[in-house]
Amino acid sequence: MSADRPEPPRPFSRAVLGARLARAPRPPVAVLVLAALAAPALALAHERWVANKPRFPVNRAYFQAMRGEVLLFSLGAAAALFSVIVLWYLTAPPIVDALTPVTASAKAREARRHPLVRALRAGLRFALDGPVDSAFMRRGLIVADALFTRVPAFVLALGAYQGWLVMPSYPLPTGALGAVLRVVEVILAVWAGVGLFLPPLGAILLVVYVYLCFAYGIAAVDAVPVLASAFHYLFRRKGGGVNARQLAGIRASLGIGFFLLGVVNKIYLGPDLFIGVGDQHPELLLGPQALFPGLTREAWCFTTALGEMTFGLLLFAGVFNRVITLILAFVFTNFIFVFGLDEIVHVYPVAGFVILFFRGSPGTSFDGLLFRLNVRLFGWLRHTSARLVYGGAVTTVAVGAAALLMFLPLVLVTEVAPVLAGTEVARNYVPPAPAPPASEWGKTAPAPPVASASRAPPKPHADHEPRHGGVVTMSGELHVEVVVSPSGGVFLYASDAVRKPIPPAECKGSVRVERPGLKTTLQLHPERSGALTAAGPPPKLAAEYTYALTVRGAPASLTLPVPAGGTDATVKPKK
Repeated sequence: MSADRPEPPRPFSRAVLGARLARAPRPPVAVLVLAALAAPALALAHERWVANKPRFPVNRAYFQAMRGEVLLFSLGAAAALFSVIVLWYLTAPPIVDALTPVTASAKAREARRHPLVRALRAGLRFALDGPVDSAFMRRGLIVADALFTRVPAFVLALGAYQGWLVMPSYPLPTGALGAVLRVVEVILAVWAGVGLFLPPLGAILLVVYVYLCFAYGIAAVDAVPVLASAFHYLFRRKGGGVNARQLAGIRASLGIGFFLLGVVNKIYLGPDLFIGVGDQHPELLLGPQALFPGLTREAWCFTTALGEMTFGLLLFAGVFNRVITLILAFVFTNFIFVFGLDEIVHVYPVAGFVILFFRGSPGTSFDGLLFRLNVRLFGWLRHTSARLVYGGAVTTVAVGAAALLMFLPLVLVTEVAPVLAGTEVARNYVPPAPAPPASEWGKTAPAPPVASASRAPPKPHADHEPRHGGVVTMSGELHVEVVVSPSGGVFLYASDAVRKPIPPAECKGSVRVERPGLKTTLQLHPERSGALTAAGPPPKLAAEYTYALTVRGAPASLTLPVPAGGTDATVKPKK
């Protein structure tokens, strides 16, 4: 090699990066503030598990156009991802090198420092994923491994008892198939609890996830912890502890799955569930709307999705591993305290975050790409300083990640996916008026009826106004509000003659969908929000929806013609 040609970089280590970067830029405070503000919003990742009935109409067009606020927020999320990646590669390694005593003399100098200074230096090194060889980390990894190995036993057993498969989002079907799946859950729970012959159990969990994809469609993104456990079992080796293949499987499953929860559940499939949670728990909106007056529910939903996507990509990449996993573990644990023991299944992803916290890889998913790009740039820019070449490689990787992993999916899910799926809003769609601020909901919401001896009893058939944005039908004395969403979801809300809601546990039945070229029957499942639900085909064409119910032992049936686009197309906009 010629003397004037820089030596190509060796595989990345913090020592090499620290030698190349003598001076590190100061961390951008705005990025840290953005991360701190976005983190609490992640508590609503599984919004379909809690009460989620919207109180006001939702502007669906907001989520189907890359312009205005959506464009601004999307560019901000891409910029945040870019900034964090640059911050990590240009700042963290040299700081860790400076704070890590390696030689005997460096260790002696470290020992002579004031205890408080040593604690601060060790804390910063720990937060930046520096090497930490302590009994706490070793024992923590053993406990985390045992917890993540056994926690599926608890979740599967709870699902078999309560009637859902793996997650509450997937209620067991009725009939023989539901009984068989319940028995399978019990067997898998015992198997996971015993902890023997785990690789075959991992393969079976992969099959379970494939079944969820076929049975529940795109909603299977909620079940990503199943993939994490599947890889943890499948790649397990005797006496080897947690290995790199297990870590890669857990990190990819939780990171990509968390990304999809934001982009799919809150943007593509529609924001009704998430906004419904905010409508049922207005305290969640009071803080954000106090900080940002004029913040709409749609903007709140979209920015929360961006927060999930950003944290998911950072978790997948392994950037700021200990900080990210600690934040996510805290948020999901707090979720149980906020919404009660019905959310106890959140111990599943928390266990995954904990194992990544104690055994996170010192490298990231971009290391290999960054190394190859450095070699290529050193070949092209032979007379350029190593620091400039490395900075150029980091910037290139960060731009690519921000553009391809963040911004491009947002463009596709807002502009392209609804058109391909036939769920885009009609051209003559008139957005509803924005909902009032959450602080005023107590004034605008109708007050519940108060029992009084002097008050006359309500008259039968009190009203026929839709309360969930659908179409109210009657079968005898029974009211059934039918909602067919643009994504194909069917929601039936039953109420008696005076419009008193009937719990879905007291109803059962099916919905038949008929249109040219399609005839299918959907089994209805009870949901905590008060609806009987089924996942149907997107209403691309006009169709007839016939429900056949048994409500409190009495049969009820009626056929409702639904135009293309779902029941939204039947609701006349208010002038």
